[in-house]
Amino acid sequence: MEASLQPHEEETIIRLIRGILQDTLGLFSKELTAAKLEIKQEVTKALRSGVSLAIGGFILAVGFILLSLMFVSILATYTPLPIWASLGIVALVYCIAGAMVLWAGTQKASRVKPFPEQSVRSTKQDVRYIAERAAGRQQAAEKAL
Repeated sequence: MEASLQPHEEETIIRLIRGILQDTLGLFSKELTAAKLEIKQEVTKALRSGVSLAIGGFILAVGFILLSLMFVSILATYTPLPIWASLGIVALVYCIAGAMVLWAGTQKASRVKPFPEQSVRSTKQDVRYIAERAAGRQQAAEKAL
């Protein structure tokens, strides 16, 4: 069997490899372009929904303020309290409600673990097991000598 290829066969193989590389680069380029387009579309969707959320949040805040003023007005109208006392009562109710929500949030946050304890424990056990197995094999190899 002859080990060398004829010049025509070498040229054909080189063209084939070049064609494969060009096709691969073209495919990669098309996939990259498609990924860029998809990311751009998703960012546009996120921006639109972010704007909607911001507008909704602003409208909700204005409504909350007006509702609070309504409660103050009701207290000032139907009770002998002056307006400043009505404002104080409504503010106190909001402060108590806010403190309760913050307390509940801190309780939940204190239960959050910053790293996966179970995974770390399992990994340490795996490392210990591998180290013991390696030490056992090394001792067996030393005994065989």
